[in-house]
Amino acid sequence: MLKVTATECLGPWGHSIEGLADYSDMLRAAEEPSRSIDIEPVPGFIESAFNPMVYQILKKHVDSGMIRSHQKLAILLGSAFGDTATADRASQNLLQGKVHNPLLFYQSVPNSILGYASKPFGFTGMISAISHFGNGLVSLLDLAAIYMDQPDVEQVLVIGVELQSSRSDELLAELAPSEPSLRSCDHAISLLLESVEGDVFSDTDEEPYIYIEAVESLTEPLGTELPVRPFAGNQGLVDLVIAVDQLKKREVATPVIIYDYEFGGGCHAIKLSQ
Repeated sequence: MLKVTATECLGPWGHSIEGLADYSDMLRAAEEPSRSIDIEPVPGFIESAFNPMVYQILKKHVDSGMIRSHQKLAILLGSAFGDTATADRASQNLLQGKVHNPLLFYQSVPNSILGYASKPFGFTGMISAISHFGNGLVSLLDLAAIYMDQPDVEQVLVIGVELQSSRSDELLAELAPSEPSLRSCDHAISLLLESVEGDVFSDTDEEPYIYIEAVESLTEPLGTELPVRPFAGNQGLVDLVIAVDQLKKREVATPVIIYDYEFGGGCHAIKLSQ
């Protein structure tokens, strides 16, 4: 069983979980908040917010003091579309006959920012970057569980990241034509996880521990209409982070079920307990 030790988020709303929840509600209500983030760049990374967002998420976890060992931390980075801004810029330069900028190639490799951050933060553990088909949460949790079985891994940090871009919007319209609510926006969402065994559930006055108790593939549709889920690729991760915050504040009762959908169909249910 996986314990959620810490969460972080970053997007046009800022860093707060409350801001994320409000932003998600605005998107569901078809309001049009800014979908782009103004973020401090990372030296050597240009054009795109993808790598700076990942770097800021890593820094927030380091600053929190919740990472017990930087040498025994596994890091998983997941994205449906990757760094579309860098890929688009490189393509535009090619079509316009401009000289190719080698920086655009190296930083477009998704795990390049993880390698860059490993030096100042002292990360020497396992690192992976994956692409998924809309169910980013389950893909990351499955791999996190595998990593957690390794003897040199104490915690796993999973990060889901996407960018706002016209290319992402076009891909979403093609992959999920029945869901016009899906819109791209700059965001990075993360979970710091660790493994627990035995009877670990608590009912004290202290801040409760939150556990991912079960992940189940659903063979039957939940209903005739899909729920509005505007966070492309990371809706399950967004919903889980918000639910963890609500459980810690005792604003909702346990257990909580989070649903993680693939583009075009398919769904998993994730059960959270405390």
